[in-house]
Amino acid sequence: MKTETGRTAIFLVVIVVVVVAFGLFVLSYTRRVSGISMLPTLEDGDLVVILPTQASAVHLGDIIVYGPPCSATGEDVIHRVIQASGGGFITKGDNNAYSDQAAGIAASPIFSDCIVGKVVFTVPYLERIASLPYGANYAIAALIIVVIVFIEFYPRRSEGEASQTGEVGTQPAAGGPTVTTTQQQVTLTSAR
Repeated sequence: MKTETGRTAIFLVVIVVVVVAFGLFVLSYTRRVSGISMLPTLEDGDLVVILPTQASAVHLGDIIVYGPPCSATGEDVIHRVIQASGGGFITKGDNNAYSDQAAGIAASPIFSDCIVGKVVFTVPYLERIASLPYGANYAIAALIIVVIVFIEFYPRRSEGEASQTGEVGTQPAAGGPTVTTTQQQVTLTSAR
């Protein structure tokens, strides 16, 4: 019983550390896609994970996040690099007809000091779960927690339980006799 309590305490500490680390990670290295300018690659509500990067690591075709002073709106923009221009980049949403600079989304080419990071992967549908009707998202979260708790506390068959049933083990030998042992008797069966 004491080891079970110790395992539970360690499990709870690990859960708390993971939740805190995940929260810090989400605040620092993610952005929520807002709008349809990056369809079909990114959809409204997707979560993108970004890697802080320098302009020298950005290539044509990369999706980047940039902000002020290059962003004319004053907000972060998630768009694709389509061209290098005068020490900066020209960007465009995949679903937009014009570049950000021509459409007035960006005030200038995107320079190094404006780049927040490069998109490394996307977590689709995350916003859809969060925006489910009131209570449904909490029900999904509760279901996940119940499954985790069930997995953690589901009774496992241990050696002690196996010995209570009287079964200790069976050890077959290749081509030889099989030995089955129980607490009451030992049986030797010849393979011949």
